Amino acid sequence: TNNNMFSKLNNLYWFIRYTRNKSVKRRYYRYVTVEKKRLIESGVDKEELRLYCRALSARLNRHAEKRLETYRKNQL
Repeated sequence: TNNNMFSKLNNLYWFIRYTRNKSVKRRYYRYVTVEKKRLIESGVDKEELRLYCRALSARLNRHAEKRLETYRKNQL
């Protein structure tokens, strides 16, 4: 369910990572802010969302991904 719920964020962060145009990046960060607000209002765990966005924005940062995995395991 998480991937479906976060699919829009995946898409937005893909554009942020792959564009070099700063104004386009800023626009997509605004879209991310709106989407994060929507997800939080729909009852998504704020910390999981924060860790997820951190892992998406820095794909090469293995620590970010590991922290997300650890957090998800501890929530079960």
